[in-house]
Amino acid sequence: MRQPVPAKQWRNRSNSLGYIQGGTEVQADLLRQVLVQLPCDGAELLEWQTSEGKRISARCEDLCRRVLSNPGLAERLGGGQWQPSAYAQQWLENKDNSFLAAHLHANVKFIGELLLAIGNQTKHADLLEVATKTYGLNWASLSPVRDRTGWLRSLGMVELWGQRVVRTERGDALLGVLPLCPPESARGEEEAAESDGDEEGQLAFFDDSLQLEQVDLRNRRALIGYIPRGNASDNRDGDSTLTATAALRRLVALLADGTGLEEFGEQCSSEFGISKASFTSMMHALRHTGLVEQTSFNHFAPSEDAHRLVDEGNERLLAAHLHARYLFFGEILCHLGKSATTSTLVAVAKDVYGYTQASNGEVRLRLSFLQDAGLVERVDWQRFRVTAAGRSFTKNLTLQLPVGAELEGIDPAGPQSAPPASVPAAVIAQLRQYGNVGTDSRDFEEAVAQAFAFLGFQAEHLGGSGRTDVLGIAQLATKDRYRIIVDAKSSGSGQVAESDVKFDALRDHKRKHKADHVVVVGPDFAPRLKNWAAENEVILLRIEDLATLLDQHSRNPMPLTELRDAFSRIDTFSDDLAERYQALERRSLLMRRIIDLAFQEAVDEDPVDDGYISVENIIYALRKEFTPRPSRQEVDELIAFLSSPVVAALESTKGRHKLIDSPRNLALRLAGLGGIVATS
Repeated sequence: MRQPVPAKQWRNRSNSLGYIQGGTEVQADLLRQVLVQLPCDGAELLEWQTSEGKRISARCEDLCRRVLSNPGLAERLGGGQWQPSAYAQQWLENKDNSFLAAHLHANVKFIGELLLAIGNQTKHADLLEVATKTYGLNWASLSPVRDRTGWLRSLGMVELWGQRVVRTERGDALLGVLPLCPPESARGEEEAAESDGDEEGQLAFFDDSLQLEQVDLRNRRALIGYIPRGNASDNRDGDSTLTATAALRRLVALLADGTGLEEFGEQCSSEFGISKASFTSMMHALRHTGLVEQTSFNHFAPSEDAHRLVDEGNERLLAAHLHARYLFFGEILCHLGKSATTSTLVAVAKDVYGYTQASNGEVRLRLSFLQDAGLVERVDWQRFRVTAAGRSFTKNLTLQLPVGAELEGIDPAGPQSAPPASVPAAVIAQLRQYGNVGTDSRDFEEAVAQAFAFLGFQAEHLGGSGRTDVLGIAQLATKDRYRIIVDAKSSGSGQVAESDVKFDALRDHKRKHKADHVVVVGPDFAPRLKNWAAENEVILLRIEDLATLLDQHSRNPMPLTELRDAFSRIDTFSDDLAERYQALERRSLLMRRIIDLAFQEAVDEDPVDDGYISVENIIYALRKEFTPRPSRQEVDELIAFLSSPVVAALESTKGRHKLIDSPRNLALRLAGLGGIVATS
């Protein structure tokens, strides 16, 4: 038997082993029929024949990318063509199935390990249990196991006896020479390799630069930006041929000792196939990595430390360097003790660290650098987890503390530090507690009164015979002033019955209190009540809808005049409110992003713009993040507000704007104004 190729580290092996349509036990034969048709253009059709004589076809691009690229059986050439990998070509020539099985083991998780797990009475369900519990694979069905046993059956390594999976003599022989992954290594539980022992010495290269203060950590850049990764990929995210680290390595190499901007643009266009617009975005991102610096007009060169940072073997140096420059970098490692998805990490970035600009793309890019450094490994297509080396690596870093956990006296100057709005949690809790009891009607009525007071009404709890439970008055100018009455209905069953709402009594209360609108609050309402309420111009407001209203109002308060308009829409009250709050939230997010952009421009060491940013550049940045795209009028109104002497956040000159105070001071100023207004 030929000596098998060295197996990749477990974290670098593919999670999936593709399936060629036509029969589980004949995958090797079908693969041979496909490979002999390569090289082939991606748009052309590949055809093969099953053992029953049925002809099947598929686009070359689809089959090679989806089935053959992950296990390293096909690779993309330039111009969209696919060819057999070197190992696949050797298998076509030597016809040694053990050679192909060893290659699959080297590139795909749980191949040789599956052979090892086969005992006397092993079924597919037993192999699934070994894969999930022993090797930590996140498989919820038997499909990944059947895919593997199917390929191994086609290569003569296993057989299926009824429901039993049996290893053959050829399988025994192969198992004897395969380098297997220890389960604890697959689960990421073993200690870092001995080669990691000099990590502290390597990181000493940074001297004290890793010992950052919390204010420095909060002021790190939010966005890494665009790093070109080349054309199609056989085993990486998206359609890239290079990992993020390899892409930076190649870009630094292209710069050599320095080159002109135009020449560098031509090299990048040839190397990565990027447009001029993409090149501009790439240069902006590349300069902020600290790996590239401008040496003269339109001339750039690698920074002093760039070559060392991107050299192969120094991936962890690069990770430490990027951690010092970008938000939520090393911190990711602290949240991968259990495997997590990119979306989960985005939520952590926003909720725990106040990193509001976090996105799946930015987090994926960070994960790519951490993967290249061996600090993170992919569990499956969506989930990642920290490695033993990653856990050790964090001990050398100063990490940002969660929002709210900073030491007293520290003045966070960055845009991520604005204090969160207070949510009326106590009122919401009382509404839920007393609204579902059915006996504490007075407590529920008082909670409802507090809720409407929070919305801005002068709310009075009345109750008693012949009176409404809550009277709310919008204290505005005479022509704008209006009144609402609120009937609070608690219910132990969780639903207000038809007989519990007296529409005649509500009409009397409305007339008696000279009210303009009538609201009934309860946990839920009997179906026919909803039609009757609309006929009697009464709004039925569920407790959960009121809780949502309070939560939204705490972050983006709606003027009482707009609430009045919503109360006038009986049939669409909830939908109308949701649309109005979405519009308010959009305005707040637009303002926050304008502040963020101004802050990033202010701290960007750019001698040309001197911290100013134009309206056009602001709109260009915002249009990529908001749907529908913000109009010039929306942006101008917010800039005018931020430039006013009262807010004093921006300085405006000839259509360009510059941040003139820290976002933290801006937040304090607005909060202070709010406190003064609230006492009036």
